[in-house]
Amino acid sequence: MKSILITLLAVFTFSLAQAQEKSDKKISESTFHVDGVCKMCKKRIEDAALRISGVKLAEWNKSTKELRVIYKNTKTTEEEIQKAVSNRGHSTEKHEADTSAYKQLPNCCKYKDGVDTH
Repeated sequence: MKSILITLLAVFTFSLAQAQEKSDKKISESTFHVDGVCKMCKKRIEDAALRISGVKLAEWNKSTKELRVIYKNTKTTEEEIQKAVSNRGHSTEKHEADTSAYKQLPNCCKYKDGVDTH
């Protein structure tokens, strides 16, 4: 009886570990550079990322200029997130900011024009 319980417990534990491993593979985390200078940039950058289906978390660090994202890789990719951010006027590691979107940024957010982080 004891050996049956131990066997059942081992099978249950193994099955649970495999299920957790499979679900973890659907979630990805990435960090990449995004140009910006202020709190308004932070909000715009994070909002652009969070509008993508599957993005669960977006945190931009003004000091390091790094955007950390957590997303479902079955719904989106880092490439799509970077493209969405660049379409809002902020250059990323892989995508230059959309020119017309950059021109529409408030003057305090125009990082290409020599505006310092504030």
